[in-house]
Amino acid sequence: MTPLRFLTLALLGWFSLGAPTAMPAAEFPGTAQPQLAANASGHVWIALGRGKDIGVAHSRDGGDTFDPVERVATLPALMVGRRRGPRIVAHGDRVTVTAMAGEFFAFHSKDAGKTWAGPALINDVRGSAREGLNGLAVAPDGRLFAVWLDHRGERTQLFAAESADGGASWSANTRVYQAPAGSTVCECCHPSAHFNARGDLAVMWRNAIDGARDMWIAVRPAGSRAFDEATKLGTGTWQLKACPMDGGALFAPNDAFATIWQRNGAVFTARRGEPEQTLGPGTQPVALVTGTRSVAVWQQGADLWSAPLDGTRVSGLLARQARFPSLIAVPGSHRILVAYERGADSVVAAIGEPATTSSGAKARDSQPASAVASAPPPPATPHAAQH
Repeated sequence: MTPLRFLTLALLGWFSLGAPTAMPAAEFPGTAQPQLAANASGHVWIALGRGKDIGVAHSRDGGDTFDPVERVATLPALMVGRRRGPRIVAHGDRVTVTAMAGEFFAFHSKDAGKTWAGPALINDVRGSAREGLNGLAVAPDGRLFAVWLDHRGERTQLFAAESADGGASWSANTRVYQAPAGSTVCECCHPSAHFNARGDLAVMWRNAIDGARDMWIAVRPAGSRAFDEATKLGTGTWQLKACPMDGGALFAPNDAFATIWQRNGAVFTARRGEPEQTLGPGTQPVALVTGTRSVAVWQQGADLWSAPLDGTRVSGLLARQARFPSLIAVPGSHRILVAYERGADSVVAAIGEPATTSSGAKARDSQPASAVASAPPPPATPHAAQH
């Protein structure tokens, strides 16, 4: 990279010493709510919403370049925005996209996204998935698990379905969780699902028990058909008479599940049964850990910030005027990709390693992690809860 090129990128905010850095690789005009998927060969796909259309683009070089966006389907009632939008997973050449449009639909491809079939209906009670918030995960053996906020009862519940054929057909719906009598699952925060390498499955959601909008988790061990008892994450609590519209994310370091989420405008990471750790002020966080790298990304004001999840947790600016991040690790490489909205477009960027000093040590940002963590959180932007 030439000195002029480096200086230009630094001035644009794409480099921040001490924190992971991002360089935009591709832009998708007029799209929203980007989500990323990758297969074991390092191929990458991005799912996007564009008006009433679901679009998918394919990269054969780990996210450096993408083919033109292919239209998967047009759904007149497609829900896009505030974490409502298409979800995507990949296993070999099978690619599956789910989307909410009055009902919960799936589309699948057997040829890496060249052709698509569907829709297949996932929810088996009409209108029950109308909230539009869902999660999608793929197991190491290619099985799919979809989870969503469901309204087939008096209060919001958590329901799920599974597919053994790449999304062409789905199992009968099963209830993952129902809040205690008089309470509900948080009505406008997306749930998350994630498999670890062993095949264990975790589901995370925000509850609304006695007014506390706290994050909860349940785990289904590999080979089991039932989830264990749901438990609250972290030691703190958040009394809020509204919905923050922010469901966080799951990831799996060393086959143990970890979580990232926000409470009252501050971002936390937590493992089940352990106290939460503060990253700093922000919302809409995501994170992942690979064999050699770890990174968290979240919104802070109008921008995206990031930090490695190591002992220093030095945070820094990742991208300006960016929101709703999605992360993926590219197998067979050290590459991590982030996708996000910027204005009316979607962007994919590769997240580089933290910059280093001349001595080879990782440089610290001018604002250390402790200062970020102690800064007053920005006001939350909750939405009135529907009861």
